[in-house]
Amino acid sequence: MHLESHEVFRATVQYGSITKAAQILHMTQSTASRHLQALEDEYGGLLLERGANGLTLTPFGKALYPYTLDLLSCHSRAKEELAALRCSGGTLAVGATMSIGEYLLPAILGQFIKIEPHIDVKMRVSNTSEVVLDLIRHRIDIGLVEGIITTEEIEVIPWKTDEIVLVCNPTHPFAQNKPIPLQALTSQVLLWREEGSGTRQVTEQAFERIGILSLLDRTMELGSTQAIKSAIEAGFGVAFLSRLTIERECALQTLVEIPIQDFTITRQLYLIERKERFPKVAVERFRKALKNL
Repeated sequence: MHLESHEVFRATVQYGSITKAAQILHMTQSTASRHLQALEDEYGGLLLERGANGLTLTPFGKALYPYTLDLLSCHSRAKEELAALRCSGGTLAVGATMSIGEYLLPAILGQFIKIEPHIDVKMRVSNTSEVVLDLIRHRIDIGLVEGIITTEEIEVIPWKTDEIVLVCNPTHPFAQNKPIPLQALTSQVLLWREEGSGTRQVTEQAFERIGILSLLDRTMELGSTQAIKSAIEAGFGVAFLSRLTIERECALQTLVEIPIQDFTITRQLYLIERKERFPKVAVERFRKALKNL
């Protein structure tokens, strides 16, 4: 069994092209094809077939692909772990949602690096669904997210509790420190992030439970929490945001938190990992440190 053949198989599936896989792996297309043929000969079945949308996995290929990912992951981790034993270090790629990545994780990683100075840490920030995908595709080692995770390959561990609150500009009529009825939102422009955002997902679910979601027809999507805050500071719209993300603006009184009658949104923040028998040492050290940071 040759690891290089599995590398070619993974790259071909990932890029949907033998030519592209060969370019990424710095080999000729004929060499890449021979590696795929070697795997097919070894396992006794066709792994890929060409269709209208390019190369797709056959049933044999679908069965083998998860094992290919595990095999290559184990090989990579083995190399890293042995290197870590030599230098007491290793690498750690952490994925996080926008809210966590911008407002919680930098301080956490700063403390972690002080504890583990020999571990090379990288951070990747995106929305919840993209963090999950990055974890499945081995682009990151561990993730910190909000939102509901139902992917079977992922282990989900409760981490912290957060609250989603309504905010507005200090000149807005709502900024009177008096609780408003939730129905008052139907007359407002509600700003929120793109679909896939954990904050939006939790907020929509809360609205759906009380039957108000369909009444909110004046909404606008913005690409980041900072863009939403800037729009509100400029006097446009209201938004539900994580309390973690508005502490500075509320202290400076550029944003005001609006209490709502008989309505709160709380959510769980999660640590997510791949379900692996032998996680990286760096992952175990980060998980342990996270409990104390």
